[in-house]
Amino acid sequence: MDVLHGTHPDPATLVRPSRLLVILNHSLGQRRERRIRHVLAGLRHAGCRVDVQTTFAPGEASRIVRAADKSAFDVIAVAGGDGTMNDAVNGVTPTSPALGLIPIGTANVLARELGLGTGPEAIVDCLTRGHNLAVRPGVANGRRFLMMASAGFDAQVVDGLNQDLKRCIGKAAYVVEATRRIVRYACPPLALRIDGRPVTAATIVACRGRHYGGGFVLAPGADLSTPRFQVALFRRPGRLATVGYSLALPLGLLTRLNLIDHVAADRIDIAGPSGDPVQGDGDVIARLPVTLTIANDPVFLIAPAA
Repeated sequence: MDVLHGTHPDPATLVRPSRLLVILNHSLGQRRERRIRHVLAGLRHAGCRVDVQTTFAPGEASRIVRAADKSAFDVIAVAGGDGTMNDAVNGVTPTSPALGLIPIGTANVLARELGLGTGPEAIVDCLTRGHNLAVRPGVANGRRFLMMASAGFDAQVVDGLNQDLKRCIGKAAYVVEATRRIVRYACPPLALRIDGRPVTAATIVACRGRHYGGGFVLAPGADLSTPRFQVALFRRPGRLATVGYSLALPLGLLTRLNLIDHVAADRIDIAGPSGDPVQGDGDVIARLPVTLTIANDPVFLIAPAA
């Protein structure tokens, strides 16, 4: 059950924090470590007291957020990628401070959605001069997600991803795994109910934001501040169709040529092979069968003032 009832920040309030807790994903390369050092120096130069806690395993960001409250910190800044932010948002309670973002992940989809740059100056400006954005997350079998959840080929790729390879070559690791999965996975149709209406599709992506996989726009009608899904339906099953979809996405042709269907929804029930993966924000967050809904209450993110 998703329960966040309590006192929340005024969504129109500009952020002027003096006490920040930074949750730092330990899996950093040298270039990202330099960026973090510049961000921390910028925050301290702006007069903020900064505490840093490092995560080493899944679930630790959630635990840290759950233990922190507004009596100790004004903002919790999550330094990592979309998966680290997903972990953190699942620890939010009624007394949690708003969540800020220091994007140092592979795709940084949420940062793109918020219009947040990855340069240290832009990050510091957002954390110290941004505003509260109320976002009602999606929920997959009880677990929150911010940007998207999917089942089908997309989730199969995430499930099989080699994390060591991802750390070494970044987004290219997804291409490697997608190539392997096309050979091994036939993309059978999924049985869906979208707001009670039966639908079939080979892959479904339930989007809360416009972006997917980085800079690609998959759901042009989605909006984080609007509490509904925009569902992208990849209807055609089979390997050949999957190859076509995979090539069309980076070229921007999926939406331009109407190769996929879009529908707004409040609830999605997905049935398929029991135990097949469901990915959310770039990590596996559930297994089929799954029900996707919108959370009753918002979490608050720090967005750039512009």
